[in-house]
This record gives sequence, structure tokens and C-alpha cells, in this order.
Amino acid sequence: MADPKAVAIARTPGKHDSAPVYYFVRANRLDFGPSLGGQRMSWDIDARIGTDEHRLLLKSEGQALKGRQKEVELQLLYSRPISEFFDIQVGVRRLFVPTNRNYFALGVHGTAPYFFDTDATLFVSEKGQVSARLKAAFDLPWTSTIYTSPSVELNAYGSNDRVTETYTGIGSLKFAIQTRYEITRQFAPYVEIGWEQLLGQTAREARRSGERADNAYAVIGVRLLY
Repeated sequence: MADPKAVAIARTPGKHDSAPVYYFVRANRLDFGPSLGGQRMSWDIDARIGTDEHRLLLKSEGQALKGRQKEVELQLLYSRPISEFFDIQVGVRRLFVPTNRNYFALGVHGTAPYFFDTDATLFVSEKGQVSARLKAAFDLPWTSTIYTSPSVELNAYGSNDRVTETYTGIGSLKFAIQTRYEITRQFAPYVEIGWEQLLGQTAREARRSGERADNAYAVIGVRLLY
């Protein structure tokens, strides 16, 4: 989602004072619950520090099914505005599960028309494999503290990769609806239902190896901001 109001680092202003520095640590999701594929846990955490013009981001995402890690990654990105509504982000991505691999990352993050929070990123692995990820979400307010947020995530791949079990074309699609109650801006429990679907050859290879190509889930979780 779009950046919340960050916390300013206390400092004494002076005539040579530079732009104020801000930081925050945010858990966009920490959830657990049942799914067709077994008990599911997921997380999406990021930390940011910088000024209005220059920011450093550390992002961690992952998912586990039936107690076994299925996806784990870490990104370190430099971000700066390129327009009133969008930032450009460049840096590195480290994949830990299902394999250890490094990627170059280049993307844009911001608010598209109709208030869609959008995150589009291109990845190039150390082996030269290209992939892309698109995320979009928006908030529907019911009251000043209750929001429903539909979201979609799409992953596409430029070549076959048997190690990560991804294949050329659009490989996966995820759709979710989350409803949260903001007890405070820093603490918001939520419930979420979602559906994940592998597509194309990625789906066919998953079925061939005895794995599910789709998964529906219903979880409870919390969003945190520090």
C-alpha cells in the first residue's frame, strides 16, 4: 500500500540543515490460517529510511505451507520520485527458497489512476533469466477505521527455469480481498480470503510433480507500523 506518514528522526535544525530524514518499519501482512494446500502462513515486511527525494528500502516476503517454506525473498532497493505519483526503484533481490539466487531489480511504485496502489518490477537473475511482477490494490473505506482492500498479483517469466519450477509465460495469478479494522494507525487486525492459481506450463509441471496448481485460503492477520 502507499507509504504511511513516516516518523521523522529527531535532530536540531540549523542554517545548513539538510532535508529531514524519515524512517518506518511496516508489516503489510503477518497472517496464518487454513488453505486447500494445508495450513498457510505469509508475511510482507518492509523498512524504509531517507528523505523525500532519496530512500533506502529493505523488503522481505515469504510464504509457508504445512510448516514448509515455499517462497522466501529479500530485496534491497534505492527509491526516488520520478513524478508526483510514482517512484522509481532499483536494487537487488535475493531469493532463498525454493533456491538461492540473486537478481537485479528495477521497478516503479506509486498510485495509478482511480487510486490503485501499484508496484511493477522487472527482475534479471545472475543466470540471465528475466521475470516480472505486477501488484495492484486499493482501499474501499466503510468507516474511518474499517477498510476492504481487493488486490491482485501477477508473475510472468521470460524463460524456463526447472530449479524454481517456473516456465515461459504468465506463471501465476493471485487475487485476495482483505478487510481490516484500524484500532490505531499502528495496529490493524484483518481477515483475508484469497485464491492463488498457477498458469500455463508452470501449472502443468506442478501437476506432473504431484503438487497443486491452485490454492484457496482464509486467514487472519495483523498489519503493524513502527
